[in-house]
Amino acid sequence: MNTNPVVIRRLLGQLQKAGLVESHRGAHAGWTLTHELESTTLRDVYDAVEPGPPFGMHRATPDQNCPIGFGIQPAMHTVYDGIERTIGEQLAKSTLADVLRDVLASR
Repeated sequence: MNTNPVVIRRLLGQLQKAGLVESHRGAHAGWTLTHELESTTLRDVYDAVEPGPPFGMHRATPDQNCPIGFGIQPAMHTVYDGIERTIGEQLAKSTLADVLRDVLASR
């Protein structure tokens, strides 16, 4: 995967916590999905590994005496909520089976 094993272990741990995979020890050690590919959406995976919103407000509170600073967060919340809703809807339309099919077809 050309990725640090720590990253893979962290992601697998998050997927396990969400109930999407389980680990096995012993002679047949490894990881398996807990649901069929057809019933696991990319939204399920995204929610497991990206628990927060895709966009966040800056940590510092804007100057509330500034006309822009006063209104920027409410305005951006509306935008960010719409983006988050659209991302979720799109991810929910694709299953792991869809992705696997497309990956195999690309050869």
